This record gives sequence, structure tokens and C-alpha cells, in this order.
Amino acid sequence: MNRKWVKGLLLVLGLAGLAGAGDVSLINPDSYRGLTSDRHAYHVGDILTVLVVESTSAESAAGTGANSNTSFSAFSGGGQTGTDTVSAGVRGDTAGNGQTSRRGLVRANVSVRITEMLPDGVFRVAGQQALTVNDERQVIRIAGLVRSDDISYENAVFSYRLADAVIDIKGDGVVADAQKQNVLYRFFKWLRIL
Repeated sequence: MNRKWVKGLLLVLGLAGLAGAGDVSLINPDSYRGLTSDRHAYHVGDILTVLVVESTSAESAAGTGANSNTSFSAFSGGGQTGTDTVSAGVRGDTAGNGQTSRRGLVRANVSVRITEMLPDGVFRVAGQQALTVNDERQVIRIAGLVRSDDISYENAVFSYRLADAVIDIKGDGVVADAQKQNVLYRFFKWLRIL
């Protein structure tokens, strides 16, 4: 197509500013993505899904054992009655065992937003999800850093791929209130009665 003809057409259509601009591109190179590229989050403000799959398990056990045995014996011989034997001893044993274990499992899907683009294709993400069921409110907050390469073609990332991840789950309502200890129980526990 002739360049003069294109400029004339732009003038007729009222786009004179584009006609004098010389080489004008209809594609913004900062936001262009190819037709075959993945449609995952790419810019500040884009949304992606964090698949929270966290499982923790910790176990610790310790045992101690000690024993001691001290004995003393003496005998004397001779005389018409034979031998006399005297013995004394002290024996002590102690044993102690302790064990602690803790397990946790969290599964959730939370959408977060890219809040900052860092160098080397790293994004800072943050978001929260609030859910209320039968007057029980649960809020899940997530924040962390994610690499662009870790975002799947479905625009999702697993929580264990987040660096500096902060996953906070809080509940408020009837169930949370039932888990709180009443004042009398805490008082007697403080006195070491319970």
C-alpha cells in the first residue's frame, strides 16, 4: 500500500494526528501479548488464583534414664558362732519421657492481585477472601512473592511456590467463641488446681 495513500485516508477519517506521526504502531509494546501466549497475570492490578495447599506435621520425643547402685558389705570371722555379715546398699532409678506432636492441613483457593512488579519477573501479590456461613465469619489473607514462571497457564499458582508467604486464617463466630476458655476455668488453671 502506498504511504501517501494511507496518510490521505487518515486525513479523510479525521485522524490527522496519526498521519503526521510518521511510523505509527497500532500495538502498544508495553502491554502487547501474542495470540498464542499464556493468559496469566502479567501487570500490576492483574488477578491470579493462589491454590492454598499447606500441610504441616511436627513431632518431637525425648527420653532420659539413669540408675545408680551403691553397696557396702563387711564380715567378721572367728569365734564359736561362725561369721557375721553386715551389708548396706542404696539404689536409685529415674526415668522420664516426653513427646509433642502437631499437625495442620489447609486447603483453599484465593484470588489475589499483583500489587508490585519487582526485577527479574517477580511479582508481589496480596489478597483476601471473606466467607460467612451460619453467622461464622472466616477471613483468609495471603501475601507473598511469586515468579512469573511459576504461574500456570490456568493463571494459578500453588501456595508453596510463594516466597515470603504469609497465610493468615481467622474465624469469628459461634465456633470460635466455643473454643474460648471461660474465666473460672482460666482462674483455676492459673492456681494450678486444674
